[in-house]
Amino acid sequence: MAKKLYILIAAIVLSLPLLIFSSSAAQSYRTGTYLVTDKNGAVLYETSEESFEFRAIAPKGAYLTIIRVVGDFGYTVYDSVYGWIDLTDGCEYVSEMPSVTDKNKIEGARGIRITALPDKTTFIEGEESAEIDGLEVSLVFNDEQGSTMPVKGYAVSFPDLDTYGDKKVTVYYGGFSTTYDITVKKVPVTAIVVTKPLKTTYIEGEAISFDGLEVTAYYSDGRDSGKGLPLDPSEYTVNGVTEGDSKLAPGTYEVTVTYKYPEISASFHVYVSGKSVVSLRLLKIPAELKIYQGQNFNKGDFELSATYDNEITETITDFDMVYDNMQVGTHTARIYYMDKYVAFDYTVYELRQTGIELGDTMAVGSYVGDAVNFSKLQVYAVYNSGEKKLTDKYELIHSIDTSAIGKYPVTVVCGEFTAEFEYTVAKRQEVRIGDVNFDGSVKAADARLALRCSARVETLSYDAFLAADVDLDGKVTASDARKILRVAAGLDKF
Repeated sequence: MAKKLYILIAAIVLSLPLLIFSSSAAQSYRTGTYLVTDKNGAVLYETSEESFEFRAIAPKGAYLTIIRVVGDFGYTVYDSVYGWIDLTDGCEYVSEMPSVTDKNKIEGARGIRITALPDKTTFIEGEESAEIDGLEVSLVFNDEQGSTMPVKGYAVSFPDLDTYGDKKVTVYYGGFSTTYDITVKKVPVTAIVVTKPLKTTYIEGEAISFDGLEVTAYYSDGRDSGKGLPLDPSEYTVNGVTEGDSKLAPGTYEVTVTYKYPEISASFHVYVSGKSVVSLRLLKIPAELKIYQGQNFNKGDFELSATYDNEITETITDFDMVYDNMQVGTHTARIYYMDKYVAFDYTVYELRQTGIELGDTMAVGSYVGDAVNFSKLQVYAVYNSGEKKLTDKYELIHSIDTSAIGKYPVTVVCGEFTAEFEYTVAKRQEVRIGDVNFDGSVKAADARLALRCSARVETLSYDAFLAADVDLDGKVTASDARKILRVAAGLDKF
């Protein structure tokens, strides 16, 4: 239906007659245009009461637009001054109020207002014409009270009623305009019928498609001739599954199609069956398929792909590996995913200890008179796999005299392997943390000594080592040197 613009113009021109009785003869005054005929002009007063207050004079020959009448007095404006004039005092009626097509606004008024909405503000698209029965419009004046006066003869511009939605009606009068809201509803639908999509059965992992989905509506006004009319997708919603979703678990899903105006629903079902693996393939394996006894393969070194019966192939990271890591020799390992597996051969080598290594021994020592203390000694077993493991299975051979300052040789025996270091017996003195050179303050020089010690280019005394180990982890590292330097610069504290 072609869009229409409905313009309704109320044909009744403003006419609010009032019967006024003067001392000479009965006279009826109305709004409109008056000519000042008195040679002394017409006086504009502040009010129409008996206690008048002078405001201005409109000279003879002036035309005044009277927009309100109270008794013998009319409300008007002259030379930007508003006031009341005595219509019996040399004022001659010339014409009625200006028509609504006049370009200039009515003097003394500041707008119009809807004082009563029409009886009908809800319409059905394409079926009804514009109606304004019950609409009331008032002129709003520029006085302090914002006085109003009902008016007729206004124009009404209606929006298109052929399409649904919330719309506005515009009302015009005397150069002013205002609006009120109406609602255009869809023609009621009595039923909808859903033609299911071309595909409603899926294998897990396939993306849901609504291709072929059609929704037909049957209207209450018979516009569909009983055959139904197809709906645009914007007129209905689909809930239950989402088009394009490929992550639905196996099961049956009810899909509900709901028409919006009003809500009428119909449904169909989508079926998702579990996927099964057709084949597995190893995309990546380590360059050397070998491990030592007790070692494990790193799953991150393997990449597996699975192809399903829905013809989808994907990379798999959640798989299981089964293999023997203790028996020396060549074996076959299996990588399982779902009910399939892929195999590869690998070799397990004997794990043998090849030596021992000692941790930092500079902190291993004690003061004169104290007991021998090996608590900071760290011993590592070294294996043919390249691994080093901290061990406590060792013996110590030494002849340390804690009553005499000096360095004493200590032999560490771990199985068939040995290592040696010097145990320090030092003179007790006050150790201030960070004061590595014992000059009584923490300076950049202390940080430099700590850094050289961490790089193995400087050997510190037992006490100096303790002063440099500011984080008390039994080692002197670059982190200790950095901390000392920040304290020396006043940026940090111990």
